[in-house]
Parts: sequence; C-alpha cells; structure tokens
Amino acid sequence: MQHIAKVLQLVQLEWLIDKKRPTVLAAAILQLAIVGLLTMLSQPRILESVWNSIFWISLILSTVQGVSKNFTMVSSGRWIFWSQIASNSQLLWSKIIYGWANMLLLTAINLFIFNWFMGFPIKHFNAYLGIILLVTGGISAVFTFVGAVATKAGNAGYLAPVLSLPIILPILLVGIKASTKTLNPVLVSSVYTDMLLLGALDILILVLTGVLFESLWKE
Repeated sequence: MQHIAKVLQLVQLEWLIDKKRPTVLAAAILQLAIVGLLTMLSQPRILESVWNSIFWISLILSTVQGVSKNFTMVSSGRWIFWSQIASNSQLLWSKIIYGWANMLLLTAINLFIFNWFMGFPIKHFNAYLGIILLVTGGISAVFTFVGAVATKAGNAGYLAPVLSLPIILPILLVGIKASTKTLNPVLVSSVYTDMLLLGALDILILVLTGVLFESLWKE
C-alpha cells in the first residue's frame, strides 16, 4: 500500500508541475484541432474507415512529445530530488500512469474535435472505449520509457519521437484494425481477439519496461 500511495503522490506532483507549464498540452490540443479541421476541409464526406485511421494517427503524432516530456523536460536537479523521495520503480510507474492520463485526456479531446467537424461513426462505443484504454496504455508506456532512454543518450528532444514511433507500430496497427470493426452495425466477434492481443502486448511492454528501466536508471 505504501508503494501505491507513493506512486499516486508522484502522479499528483507531476500534475502540479504541469499546471505551471500548460504550453505542451495546449500545443498538442492545437495540433489535434488543426488536423481535424484540415481533414474536414479536404474530405467533407470522409469514409468511416478513413475517419478512424486519421483519428489514431493524429492522436499519436500529437501526443508523442506530450507524454515523452515526462523525462525529456526534467532538469538534473529535479532528478536528484525525485531520487531522494522515491525508488526507480515508483518513479517509472508514476510517469506511465500520468502519461496514460494525458493520453486519455487528449483522446477525449480528439474525439470531440472529430465529432464536431465530421460526425461520430462509431457504432459500438463500449468496445471502442476498451480499445482506446488498451492502446493508450501501451503507447504511454513506450513513450515514457523511450523518453528515459533519450534523456540518457542526450538530444532527447528529437530522439524520443524517432525511437518511439517504430516501436508503437504493432500496437497502433492492431488498434486501428480492431477499432475499424466497431464501425460496423453488427460488432464483429474477432474484435475481442484483437483486444486480447492488445492486452498481451501491453503486459509485455510493461514487463520489459520495468526490467530495462531498473538497469537504465540505476546511476
């Protein structure tokens, strides 16, 4: 219980810090709005499958900097402070959870923007919501860990997106495939197989992230 309480305390600390620098979140929201507007102007009668693909692609490209900043925008002095009040694992999990929360917030905003400009073609929202939770969970873990790697390597500002985008492709492709099935009037049963695959990928990513982070951040 103490471990969980410490993680939640660190998540709250991240939120208080981000309240003082809202520009990153505002920039991500602006990118989402621009993509939604340009998509509507270029494709007034957009196909449902295209709507879904652009939704996910715009979300990923707009959130990579916002989530990986959990490591890339932290000064050395703050690292020293955090290392004194929490363990490496507590720090990692707090940043993954906070990154996940950020991605869910931006996903909700992106859904609102796409619904405002181009309508809402999702027929089975509960399944779509489950896919969103699984995809954003795995991607936030990847972005967070890659942000830590980029910070250690230096030049984190451009290394984080370059390293993370190839890694998240399997999750993104499965997520797009699964979410496309929720556009059908009758839900395809194989969507649950895709969701199980997404869950397995998330578990694999979380386990590998936890193991590799300890050796990466032990200095």
